[in-house]
Amino acid sequence: MLKTTASVKNLIKLYITLEWRQKYALQGVLVQMFTSVLLIRLIITAFPLPVWNALFWLMILFNTMNTIAKGFLQESEGKMLYYHSLCKPEALILSKIIFNSLVSILLLLVFSVVYSLLLGFKIQIPFQYLIVSVLFTIGLSTVFTMVSAIAAGAGNNHLLIPVLGLPLMIPLLLMTVKSAKKAMDGIETNAIYYDIAALALMDAMVIYLAVMLYKYLWKN
Repeated sequence: MLKTTASVKNLIKLYITLEWRQKYALQGVLVQMFTSVLLIRLIITAFPLPVWNALFWLMILFNTMNTIAKGFLQESEGKMLYYHSLCKPEALILSKIIFNSLVSILLLLVFSVVYSLLLGFKIQIPFQYLIVSVLFTIGLSTVFTMVSAIAAGAGNNHLLIPVLGLPLMIPLLLMTVKSAKKAMDGIETNAIYYDIAALALMDAMVIYLAVMLYKYLWKN
């Protein structure tokens, strides 16, 4: 267990170093996010709550997918062989999930600030909305990290990412939108905390599934 934890930490440090060396990719995503929000602001003049909420989650979904889906697809065969000799499959997939989740949460925070500044701040209970957003982002990152690993194992078939990823995240998205609407409307009841607990449980289940599935992919 301690060896796996140490491997996860070392791999995360490696990913951060590699990402920093090619930070233009992350900067490109930030520019794309800002441009998308600006275009929405120029095209749409009125933003009722349902429209504001729907656009927010759509942007989070596709920005996360575009950022995370490349995970395993950009790893060369030689690098994967190096990982095989370096760590266990649990350490590799967990490090990928944690790193991708951290990157996605960073993008989420930046996007939320830009989105609120350009399109207005319409959330009645910001803290609950933020928790829901973070849990949704972690779930998305896990799903698309797992799907990226499957696509890489299938010969870098990029088509598998939306085909497998979108159906898996539909339950997560439905629960998130339901919880977010309560936070936007200012409905602070125990129900929203039950929804948050359900989201956290779904994230844990997806992470567990990703770890179990990757063990079989690792052997291939």
